Amino acid sequence: MITPRSLALLGAFGVSVLTAPATQGASWSMLSIEVDPDDAGKVVAAADQLMSSEVGKEFPGKVLLQASVANGADPATHVFVPIYRSAGDRETFVAKLQADDAWSEFQETLSDLGEPVSQVLFRTVKSWGDIVETDHVWMGHAFTVSDPAAFLAALDTFMASEAGKKFPGQVYLSAVVAGGISPVTHMISVGYASEAEMESWLAVRDASADWRTYLEASRDSASYRGSTLARDIKSWGPATLKQPTQ
Repeated sequence: MITPRSLALLGAFGVSVLTAPATQGASWSMLSIEVDPDDAGKVVAAADQLMSSEVGKEFPGKVLLQASVANGADPATHVFVPIYRSAGDRETFVAKLQADDAWSEFQETLSDLGEPVSQVLFRTVKSWGDIVETDHVWMGHAFTVSDPAAFLAALDTFMASEAGKKFPGQVYLSAVVAGGISPVTHMISVGYASEAEMESWLAVRDASADWRTYLEASRDSASYRGSTLARDIKSWGPATLKQPTQ
């Protein structure tokens, strides 16, 4: 039986939000859930079962399951991040998914294990850096942007600077499409191979004049709202991180 809680979890694979035009960048979402630590393994098993089903094998993108490392007062312990090349790809797959028993079984299992916390749909605006599959530590930096063009230009300028060229990971600028109840309009997602790599880079970044120039420029076009840290537990799907975002 589909419960109110499981209906709230429909967004795990983009079911309930289909609003981004297919001509825009990659479409991805974040479904945050709160799970008892003892049940964390069962969440992975449920996703394994869904993605190994016949309909799961048709999934055209990539799904990341992340564990929250630091997220302040947010009670979420895990985040599903499904990534599609476009909203059109998502819509086509979701039509198949909703009609399949494997999806109903996944909803039932997940509704028993986790409490939904939030769901947000994003559109990728641009990416920078070395996009590889081995990065599994992610910082999410939230902003309220008043001038998107100027904010993007500030990022472009920094990433092209001498300091920016030393960046070892991958960066994505995404705009909120739906689910943005808070004042956040944009997210910068930064992927690293490890927390040690992140720490080394931040020391280089913070000591550079290029970073100070970026901060001055970005403050004129956006307000910083805070950051979160998460770590990939597992991923599914045939696409690479690079394929859906180009």
